[in-house]
Amino acid sequence: MVGQMKPILLAAFAALVLPLSAQQPVSPEALLDKIVTYPGSYAQVCDVMTAPADIPYRAYQVTSFAGASFSKANLALMEGNRGGLVKALRKRLLEIDFLRRPVDPAKDPAPEESFDGEDVGCDPRVLNPLLLEMILHLKATEALPELLVLEERLVKGIAVAKDSVKAAPPVVSGWYVGQENFNHDENEPEAKRDRRVNLFQSRVAQRDLVLTMGRLLREAGYDPYRATAIEKAYLKGLKAEAKAGGYLNHKPGDPLPAGKEYLELVMDPFSNVPRDIYASVAVPYSRESRDEVRAVASKWISEH
Repeated sequence: MVGQMKPILLAAFAALVLPLSAQQPVSPEALLDKIVTYPGSYAQVCDVMTAPADIPYRAYQVTSFAGASFSKANLALMEGNRGGLVKALRKRLLEIDFLRRPVDPAKDPAPEESFDGEDVGCDPRVLNPLLLEMILHLKATEALPELLVLEERLVKGIAVAKDSVKAAPPVVSGWYVGQENFNHDENEPEAKRDRRVNLFQSRVAQRDLVLTMGRLLREAGYDPYRATAIEKAYLKGLKAEAKAGGYLNHKPGDPLPAGKEYLELVMDPFSNVPRDIYASVAVPYSRESRDEVRAVASKWISEH
């Protein structure tokens, strides 16, 4: 009996330790859940990210500040399963319930690339930055219809919560952004504080949904997107940043300016202005700019 049990135990152990790519095929939905729950790469977050009350766009970066990102193995899995994952993502975006409380993410049992971080991802059934990062990495313009629907639902939920203190703010997860110049009240009731914080995070998430659509259109080289207010403000800010940093005239292969060796510069495809891949440009948010991106996304959908 012991001899018969050994192969069974070995098989069970192999299922636990083998990477996902080496196990039996899983459904795209299960793969989506696993990658978002266990993204595989983590870093310690030391500083608190903040934003002013009007929350500008961070062009063109998703405001993920939980320290989690996708490992090389998970990126390869995503790329190798693009078709199924895009379908699963589109379905998931429409299933998101903004009243659902996130499940606390479990600690990654075997992170591939672990730093001094928390080793946790996000609840894959609550709107979170990793879902948007996956869409961006896959360049999933197919998901624009669902992103439009989800962003509109989030905007309505935010409006309802602003109009009535009895209405709960939409629930999002993975955004940790503090409000600048906020006078902390140590006597603020916990329920009031949680409501205020949740409403602020949902507004940050809404900006990121707009930017996700904009970046998809931008990286697709869609000409109508070039005329949007966000894009014009971004290019202006990009040039100002490059000029201030002393690398406006930098060309690929040139040595970096003295004291700027830490920069990772690439050429922006729309403007041929060098930019640091880790930097973002603050662009003022407005309802008009949001509506403009939605209109261009709708135009793209009608043409494809």
